[in-house]
Amino acid sequence: MRAGRKRREVRDVGERPAAVHVGLLFALVSFLWLASPLFAQSPCADCLKATEEGLRTCLDNAFSAEDRVACEDRRRARMRACEIGECKIERDERATQENRTEPQAPNRPGLTPYTPTKIEWLALVVNAQLREQPSSDRLFSISIVEADYETLTIVVRHQPTANREFVTRSIATARGVIMSTAKRYGWDTWVKIQERVELSPSKK
Repeated sequence: MRAGRKRREVRDVGERPAAVHVGLLFALVSFLWLASPLFAQSPCADCLKATEEGLRTCLDNAFSAEDRVACEDRRRARMRACEIGECKIERDERATQENRTEPQAPNRPGLTPYTPTKIEWLALVVNAQLREQPSSDRLFSISIVEADYETLTIVVRHQPTANREFVTRSIATARGVIMSTAKRYGWDTWVKIQERVELSPSKK
């Protein structure tokens, strides 16, 4: 008789930590339900509440520490189902509503992404190297413009007294720069070059 009583006392002592753990768990869950506005009445809150009620029912019917552990495992599985189900839907809906209420950013056309074509980019790069305005010792201007999707035009505007040999050398230099730049990008197989030489408009 004493031996049986002693075994029961040993078993009760072994089960006491699990009971303490469950008690602390209930205290924490109760605090969260009372203190946090997140658990207002909603499908997510209803799912979590049903999970906790199911845990209490399971623990009331448990006969051993193993039964209590199984109850806790079922609770975690149901909590996970709530998290990826009703609670996720509510979070997504809340985020959508918040995005709708955020003020729209002002229109900034200068920040709109823009990708140039290859011929646009090539014209931009070579113009940075070749574009020149007329001066006192060089009576002509030079610039590079796009003619079509694969052709660049070297545009030269000169005054009547401009040195024609100097103009011709400048055009040859521009051709070399354009083709070397195109070759660096691997575009030299399709890039074409043409020239347009014209008198500068007379000043009024």
